[in-house]
Amino acid sequence: MGAKPDQPKHTLNYTPGPGMNIRLRGKKLANGKISLYLDYYKGYSRNKEGKLLTKRYTEYLKIYLLSSPKSQEDRRINKENLDLAQKIRTKRESDLNHNSEGFISPQKKKVNFLDFCEQYKKTYTKGDPRMIHSAIEAFKGFISDDFISASSIDKSVMEKFRDHLLSNYNGETPNSYFKRFKKVLNAAVQEGLLSKSPAEGIRCAKPDGIPKAILMPEEIIKLAKTQCGNPEVKRAFLFSLNTGLRFIDIKDLRYKHIQNAQVVKPQTKTGKTVYIDLNSTALKLIGKIEAPEALIFDLPSLDSCLRTIKTWTKRASIEKNITWHSARHSFATILLMNNANIKTVSGLLGHSKLDHTQKYTHLVDELKKKAVDSLPDINL
Repeated sequence: MGAKPDQPKHTLNYTPGPGMNIRLRGKKLANGKISLYLDYYKGYSRNKEGKLLTKRYTEYLKIYLLSSPKSQEDRRINKENLDLAQKIRTKRESDLNHNSEGFISPQKKKVNFLDFCEQYKKTYTKGDPRMIHSAIEAFKGFISDDFISASSIDKSVMEKFRDHLLSNYNGETPNSYFKRFKKVLNAAVQEGLLSKSPAEGIRCAKPDGIPKAILMPEEIIKLAKTQCGNPEVKRAFLFSLNTGLRFIDIKDLRYKHIQNAQVVKPQTKTGKTVYIDLNSTALKLIGKIEAPEALIFDLPSLDSCLRTIKTWTKRASIEKNITWHSARHSFATILLMNNANIKTVSGLLGHSKLDHTQKYTHLVDELKKKAVDSLPDINL
């Protein structure tokens, strides 16, 4: 906001009278202009000696008046600039009064919340910008419009959005998106668009175990032998089954990331570098090494790939809801079923915590129990 801790000297007051928390003032400059600014009164406190200290800060508007207008045109410009500054002051005063009482100002009620979301995406600097982007895109898809006012987003809308996520996304995605969108709502509260988060108290259930369908070794062999509508998708998906790489990392995989029969690549999602030994199948899928910056797989969009996989698995008579992330889950599960060390699997997946890998051990236990239960019942 361009706030300054101290009130400027040599000021002019353009809003005389009592009862104002924000005043429009002007500071005379050496070049003969007057710089207009807002003076915010924030109450007072006392120091250790009992002296009264006023809390205030200023917002410079970057609007200027001529201190000595000489022509009718100068006076017209002065009037327009002063009127604009007064309108800004009135809006700021309204926002301040409404926010202090737990209400939203009329101006902010009219703001397109989707515009705020776009701005939030641009300024978000923490570790999960891709997830924030995806959560906002999911909300826009749910709204199916290019405008929604902040005032119309209430608990009912958030419950419907939660249900929309659970109906249209699998696994942990609904919980992840909803959790990220709560960040957007909390930022809107800070901005004064909402008096409180409408998602407060609403839970989006996180499933136990691994929700994605797992491909067993015999099913992977079946897929490998089945024709796929897009050979490049088939090659990349089989590579993902042999490495555990996410789609976003497979799509961006370049020949420079292949070093001494290993994938050495920073993960797009976390930034953590993974080191994955390549088996003979994975090396065959890569083929001839080309220019370092060249992409290994020429893939279409994720949605297009998912449609191809759906048709491909159906053709292979695999009645499971297979997504690209199923390859990553299958990779981890098969390794653990073959008694791989959990720390080793965690390192291959690039997990930051062992807890993230631990969930696969639960699934392995479930699969083992199911295998035992499938043995025929013998009458003695």
